[in-house]
Amino acid sequence: MITADDRAEIEQVIAAYGHIVDDNVWDRAHLVFADDFVFDFSDHGRPNLNGVAELRAALEGRKVYSHHSTNVAIFEGENGTVRVRSKFIGFPNEGPPISGDYRDEFVHTPAGWRLRRRRSSVRDPLFV
Repeated sequence: MITADDRAEIEQVIAAYGHIVDDNVWDRAHLVFADDFVFDFSDHGRPNLNGVAELRAALEGRKVYSHHSTNVAIFEGENGTVRVRSKFIGFPNEGPPISGDYRDEFVHTPAGWRLRRRRSSVRDPLFV
């Protein structure tokens, strides 16, 4: 069963993700990502990024002015799987603001809760 402390730690990991990515402080990635982390880009028609090294290579040159995560909802499955859904707002330097959803899977490691899998989907502002 997920405790209030677990929930607080998971929310802290989600917050730290935005700071690490926006500030390009990849030496702190171990505070967020599990060793077997996968960023699932299937909603974007792109291949997945497997591990922090691939994520870093994809994002390091991209400048995001600011990245915010909100509306965090944490769910525990019957088999102990912890899934998190949140919203994001991003302000990339190369285009207009974007928003969307994150669907995450977390795992508890000896170092604490870590992000194992993240799937993002961008919301289309023209779709009503």
